[in-house]
Amino acid sequence: MEPVYATHLHIKKSVLFITLSCREDLEGRKAYLIRREENPAIKEKKVLSFQCKNKTRNILQAKLDLSSVERGHADWSVMLSGGADGESAEELRPVILSGRVRMFLILGNYEYKREKEILFPMGSGNRRLIVRCRPLTCYDGKNTRMKEFLAYGLYRISRPVWRKKRIWVMFEKYCASAQDNGFVFFRYCMENPDVKERKRIFYILDRNSPQWAETEKYRENIIPFMSFRHIFYMLAASLYVASDSRIHGYLWQPKPNLISREINRHKIFFLQHGVLGLKRVEDLFGRNGVCPVTYFTTSSKLEQDIVVKEFGYAPENAPVVGLARWDVLENRALAARPKILIMPTWRSWLEYLDDEEFCKSEYYRRYTSLISNQELLSFLKQRGTELIFYIHPKLGKFMKDFYTDSSLVKLISFGEEPLNRLLMECSMLITDYSSVCWDVYYLEKPVLFYQFDSELYNKTNGSYLDMEKELFGDRCTDEAEIITAIKEYVCGGFVEKKAFAAMRDRYFACRDHNNCRRTYEYIVGRNL
Repeated sequence: MEPVYATHLHIKKSVLFITLSCREDLEGRKAYLIRREENPAIKEKKVLSFQCKNKTRNILQAKLDLSSVERGHADWSVMLSGGADGESAEELRPVILSGRVRMFLILGNYEYKREKEILFPMGSGNRRLIVRCRPLTCYDGKNTRMKEFLAYGLYRISRPVWRKKRIWVMFEKYCASAQDNGFVFFRYCMENPDVKERKRIFYILDRNSPQWAETEKYRENIIPFMSFRHIFYMLAASLYVASDSRIHGYLWQPKPNLISREINRHKIFFLQHGVLGLKRVEDLFGRNGVCPVTYFTTSSKLEQDIVVKEFGYAPENAPVVGLARWDVLENRALAARPKILIMPTWRSWLEYLDDEEFCKSEYYRRYTSLISNQELLSFLKQRGTELIFYIHPKLGKFMKDFYTDSSLVKLISFGEEPLNRLLMECSMLITDYSSVCWDVYYLEKPVLFYQFDSELYNKTNGSYLDMEKELFGDRCTDEAEIITAIKEYVCGGFVEKKAFAAMRDRYFACRDHNNCRRTYEYIVGRNL
């Protein structure tokens, strides 16, 4: 079957025009826009049809009014019917972007804006044509486009000079925080290597970050997010050192642009933001994944083996150095004021739902029920124990949907309080599959795993560990079980069970305060 190419496209007002070409006969074919669903619970595909007409047997012109695309954050794939009968075609074929169109998407400004949303055509990782609909941001204007072109031009002219400077650029998720492995390692670099070395190390941070004021001490080495200097240094850097992938060092889900393409070619030392174990991510961070890295932090021989066998990296590129933030991790839990931290991770099938759909999800119903359970609240009141609920930033927009009228329950949104502090101050953690469990386990505190949707989670994410045999904490699948387990640990003074403590040496190669030093020495040893 011959591929179908998009050889020309343009947007006039709200209408997207696409010219499709194929060596096969395209007479009578129909084009569709199909929503790419992340929610496995949604079986029915949402489809919009194009108006199509043939110029020749091999060339088809299609047009779609983008104002008719359903509102809401989503990607829509452009597909062509596999047979001339259109609706009854046995399969749909993806549309591939030609090299010429990809270039024009990068250099041009193809977009349609409507209230609080922007829609634009782009290529997916495999060059398939999609239309992305996402919230409009302050960086979707001409000013950003102009800075990108100027920074790129200056970089191309001065590249040989800047390559000799061997600049390191560091960042964390969305460049919005300074509290994870990225910033802890940056701070180590500001306070330990000599002054000459410090001058080539920089950290990207949004001025609106809750941690912006706290970085005043290092202001000469802090670069404001989306400043001209930020864009230029992302191009000029020899190495990124980050707790997230390269794409977090720039705009999130940007329109096609010159900068993102160059960023994806840079070397990156991936600090991680947790230990691998409860979520399979080789499709994302693997050597052949969507966001491959150059060097991969690991914390044990077990984890290194996962990175080598499952991700495809060489052992020498997956050093066992430990997580940077563990250098500043300490147990600050107070016996007189115990706190139980509930911190579930995100779900891919929930991320793009609206509030109404989210509130119908099992995830919402389970956690709402838990934090409002009267039996549990009555028990915690007797024991003077506080319950803190904190959800993953990818689901942060739904925090407003959770409610409590109990003074014992505290709802915390992403960024309100440093996550490291919450982990250090808690007496016990309740999570599901989140990698924060490793930090709490590192501190020898008990962990409860509330895995009510493990069957669906294993189908969509999977795990490197056997979650019925290899977890270092009690596993619960319903509310009655989790409440019983909570009571047991509260009454027992939050003491970790011996069976779980005995597993610690398998999961941590070192438990000192030298993770940053090992990381720095590894990078310098590689002459990066």
